[in-house]
Amino acid sequence: MGTGWREQRAVSVELLATWFDELVCPSCESRLRYEREVSLACPSCQKSWPVSNGIPHFVSEFPYWGDIPQDAMQAVNRQAVESWKGALLSSVDPEVMRASEMILNLDRANWCLLTELPQTSRVLDLGAGMGANSHALALRYREVVAVEPVVERVNFMQCRFKQEGLRNIQVVRTSLWDLPFGSESFDLISMNGVLERVAQGRRGDPRHLQQAALKKAAKLLRPGGVLYIGIDNRLSAGYFVGYPDPHSRMPWVTILPRALAHLYARWRGDPEGYRNYLYSAWGYGRLLRQSGFRSVECYLALPSYNNPRFYLPLKDNVFSYFMRNFANEGTGLRGFARECLSRLGILKHMQYSFALLATK
Repeated sequence: MGTGWREQRAVSVELLATWFDELVCPSCESRLRYEREVSLACPSCQKSWPVSNGIPHFVSEFPYWGDIPQDAMQAVNRQAVESWKGALLSSVDPEVMRASEMILNLDRANWCLLTELPQTSRVLDLGAGMGANSHALALRYREVVAVEPVVERVNFMQCRFKQEGLRNIQVVRTSLWDLPFGSESFDLISMNGVLERVAQGRRGDPRHLQQAALKKAAKLLRPGGVLYIGIDNRLSAGYFVGYPDPHSRMPWVTILPRALAHLYARWRGDPEGYRNYLYSAWGYGRLLRQSGFRSVECYLALPSYNNPRFYLPLKDNVFSYFMRNFANEGTGLRGFARECLSRLGILKHMQYSFALLATK
C-alpha cells in the first residue's frame, strides 16, 4: 500500500512538473523552473512564487469578493473538504442558498456549443470563481486551466475538481494582470462576469483597462481561437426604471454618460467613481474589434448569462418569434410597451445580458 502511494505521488509530481514547464514569468515571460516541489522560479528576474498542493500562487493578497460573504465562504470550505456539494446543499445560510443554484449549474457553459472548436481544444477560464464553468468545460474539452485570484474560491475549486475526478483541470491562483502563460497557448478563453470588473482597484480609464485585458486575451489565443464573454447589457430595460447596477449597487450609473456617472458615484460615496463599464451590443463589438478580434458574434443570453435557457443571435429576427411563442408579454401598460418596442425592433437591444463570441 505504501509503495503504491509513493508511485502515485511520483506520477503526480511528474505530471505537475511537465505542466509547470509550460508556465512563464508574468513579468518577463521567461520559462519558469519548478523547484523542490514547492515553488516556481524565474531564472531571468529572480522572482519566485509558492506552489501549495499543486496550485501555483502568483498573487499573495487579493481583496475578497463573491456572491457568498467571506465568513460564510470559509464555513463552506471547511465542509467542502468532505463534500463540496453537501457543503452547499446543507447550508441554511440565505446567501449560500441563493448562490448555490448558480454554483451547481453546469448549463452556464452551454455557450460552448455555439463554437466549432474540437474537443481537443485547450481552454482558459479567467475568473473561474467557484468552478462551475471550468467543471462544465472540462467535460467537453481536453484541458482546462482555471484562473482565480481569491484564495477561498481557489480552495473550493480544489475540493470540487478532486471529488469529481476532473484530472484535466489545472488551477492557478493569479489575477488577469499576472498571467503566467505564453503567447498563443489556448484555443478558447472564457471571461464570465469578468470584463466589467477589471478596472476595480486600478488606476486609469476603465475602458482603456478593459481594452488592455482584451488584448491580453487575444495574445493568449491561437489563430482562429475564440474568446467568450458573458456580461450585462448597458441598455437593459431595468436600468431605465431605476434598477441598480449589480456591480456598483447604484441605479442610473449604467445609462448615464460616463463623466456624469463618475460624479454621481462619487456623490453616492464611492471615491473611485464609476468603474464597472458596461456597453451595448454595438459597444462591445467595437471594443473587441479595437482589441484585436476580427469578428464578433452577439447572442442574447436569456434570462441571464449565469442562468441561460436560450441563446438568441442578435443579428437574426428570431427574437420576435421567441417573444410571440415563449415569453409572457404581460398585460396593461407594461405589455403594451413591450409589444411596441418589440415591433420596432428595439426590445431585443434592451435584454438583460449577452453571450459574446469573439474570434481572433
